[in-house]
Amino acid sequence: MKAFRTFGAVALFSWLAASPAFAAGECPGANDMGWRDFRGGPLVAPTPEERGAVIDLLAQYAWRMDNRDFNGLPALFVDDGHYYHCDPGNANAVLAISAGSLAQQFQTMFANLAATNSSATRLLSNILIGKTKDGNFEVAFSVQVNIQTIGVSAAHLDYTAKIYATITKDGDLLKFIVLKVAPAQSGIQASAR
Repeated sequence: MKAFRTFGAVALFSWLAASPAFAAGECPGANDMGWRDFRGGPLVAPTPEERGAVIDLLAQYAWRMDNRDFNGLPALFVDDGHYYHCDPGNANAVLAISAGSLAQQFQTMFANLAATNSSATRLLSNILIGKTKDGNFEVAFSVQVNIQTIGVSAAHLDYTAKIYATITKDGDLLKFIVLKVAPAQSGIQASAR
């Protein structure tokens, strides 16, 4: 089964690498420490209500990804929003997906999980939230993703990552302008993420 997942991930990455969905310059470098801006930098602390609303948006993202609700995922982004999946070992290996293409792209990417009756579960932690002068929110947090085949295996660690997001108010709702997933390990693909 592990060989199947590895082969599937390699095949998917090869397909994605050949597609125009890759963009350079969107992900943090290995030495970037943007989290330092959250204390003593240009960001100010959100109110408790704002912090609660941002955390609710992050939880909605995690639940939709965990439950493969890819049709509902674009609703968490502004119309011209983007999702980026980075590779820390290769600054040019950045998968960029527009909000309007998320459902179709992720249904394809997560086909291996669905076919093996497996699920991914995201655990979010170390959430930093800062508010910019224009009223947007800059967010940095850690995520641990576990994979489990339902009824067969115990959950095991798939990968850990830092996630960086820019969030804005869109009407009465908070939505992602940008969401960047930066795994700690090079070579992690978006096939089960």
